[in-house]
Amino acid sequence: MKRNWMTRVCALLLLLSLTVLPAGAQAATHQGLDVSVWQGEIDFAQVKAAGKTVVYIRAGYGHAEDTRFRENAAKAREAGLKTGFYFYVTAENPAQARQQAAYFAELLREVSYDCRPAVDFEQYGSLSHAQLNAIALAFAQTLEARTGITPVFYTNAYSAASIWEESLTRYPLWIADYGPKEPESIGPWRSWVGFQYEDNGRVPGIAGNVDLDRFTEGVFVEEVSQPFADVSPKAWYGPAVLDLYQKKLLQGVAPHRFAPDSPALREEVVALLYRMAGSPAVSGASGFVDVPAGAWYAAPLRWAEEKGIAQGTGEGTFAPGRPVTRQELAVFLYRYAQAQGEDVSRQASLAGYRDSAAVAPWAREALQWAVGEGILQGTQANTLDPEGTATRAQLAVMADRFLTLRPAA
Repeated sequence: MKRNWMTRVCALLLLLSLTVLPAGAQAATHQGLDVSVWQGEIDFAQVKAAGKTVVYIRAGYGHAEDTRFRENAAKAREAGLKTGFYFYVTAENPAQARQQAAYFAELLREVSYDCRPAVDFEQYGSLSHAQLNAIALAFAQTLEARTGITPVFYTNAYSAASIWEESLTRYPLWIADYGPKEPESIGPWRSWVGFQYEDNGRVPGIAGNVDLDRFTEGVFVEEVSQPFADVSPKAWYGPAVLDLYQKKLLQGVAPHRFAPDSPALREEVVALLYRMAGSPAVSGASGFVDVPAGAWYAAPLRWAEEKGIAQGTGEGTFAPGRPVTRQELAVFLYRYAQAQGEDVSRQASLAGYRDSAAVAPWAREALQWAVGEGILQGTQANTLDPEGTATRAQLAVMADRFLTLRPAA
């Protein structure tokens, strides 16, 4: 009996030693699919009942929104599916890639999602491998800066092995390979978080063919501990608030409360810029008659006066306690950039905004700069709302864009 048991153990060990695992093989516990306008109207309740738990929805491509993006997003969440969004990249150079990534990030502001945003890069044209890698990296880096979330990178097995370089492996892999039970190649990646194994699958609730996928836990957005109870990590302003808080640049209005929808006050803007500058020492009293010497913002405002950032509202006043408008916020940031010796030459036309005539003459140059740098974006596709009140959430996002995006532009 003992000899027979030992023989069986040796045989089992030999069998295991001869087993070769497919590239990136791993446990995938979530059955899913990815959809776009091409699937038409979808009954997501039937999809969920069929055992699918994750759905990736195309948000857009190039500079266009998928026409069923919002409908699919709402219905998928209503059905209780874990949702994610992907974007089809058409960029032909890094500048276009950054623009398209910024557009995708703005689309994501309109929805909630459970899965990492996905970069769908499969349009290569006649671009070289070096150009393709530069474009892909520019898109992924910009998207991560905009959302605060590391995106996944979608490609097929052949491209993973022949095109993409090690620098892209920072981004979790979603691999397409139709036929095998596991992808035959994942290139420089060590593992995958998504495996698209079929492109002509059939699922109840969808009339035609659909891509089928398996996903691991790595595809989901990691919950980030926020210091504020009223700020969700998945809110469009959540990553910016957390980033500025961790850098000790932004504070709440009370313990564990940020008040994202409250107006940003003029002194709060100046205090943020003062911290961004390193809180330099100042001396003397403020030249504004409505700023008490003992006010918590007295030193920041004194610094902002000396730098020409804070120029008051007329008649020797600064108007602390007054909400800042969106165009005033752009001006504060513009003057700060000038005071820091930064290049402010990039200017964008405001002609495409239907309310551009409402921009005050003293703010126009600052808004052209802020729009050109991607720091200020419209409240809608063609509306700047220059005289509208800037919220604390908008202050956080614009300041964070200033800090994280301008060096990469």
